[in-house]
Amino acid sequence: MIKCPYCQTPHVENTLFCSECGNYLLQGDARTTDPLGFNEVNWKGEPGSETEADQSLEPGTGPMTLRLIIGEHQREVQVVLNKVIHLGRLDPASNIFPEVDLSPDGSQAQGVSRRHVGIFKQGAGVMIEDLGSSNGTFVNGKRLDPYFPEPLKHGDLLQLGRLLIKVGLGEQ
Repeated sequence: MIKCPYCQTPHVENTLFCSECGNYLLQGDARTTDPLGFNEVNWKGEPGSETEADQSLEPGTGPMTLRLIIGEHQREVQVVLNKVIHLGRLDPASNIFPEVDLSPDGSQAQGVSRRHVGIFKQGAGVMIEDLGSSNGTFVNGKRLDPYFPEPLKHGDLLQLGRLLIKVGLGEQ
């Protein structure tokens, strides 16, 4: 048995980390990382720092931004589509925190669900998926089938319940 030198919790031999405090237990095993010299690092954003991978990106394969103009007050939200972006109503009691909270736009009165839609990048295109909302999702007047992703294009008009949202897409 070995004891954690920090909190004194006993552990079986060869345990790497203390289950109580997270301290590294193999003190005799000097594991370190050699620091890189400043000139060895190809810092992103400096002139001449573009890598071959950066230069070979074809249009439509890089980061894409989603711009939403929401409701009658025309509130504008812009997010990067690097993961699924959920639109809906914030509800901390139910542990629901959508990336785009539509609560400030009167979403509850407009019939927007807590988890209404997900928008994500797929290949060079963008898809939207109704997440089983109570009052439906419409793209340019066409109702989406729940859990069946459909293409979303620049200039499309979304309707979540009765809340209108204009969509803009662009590359970052």
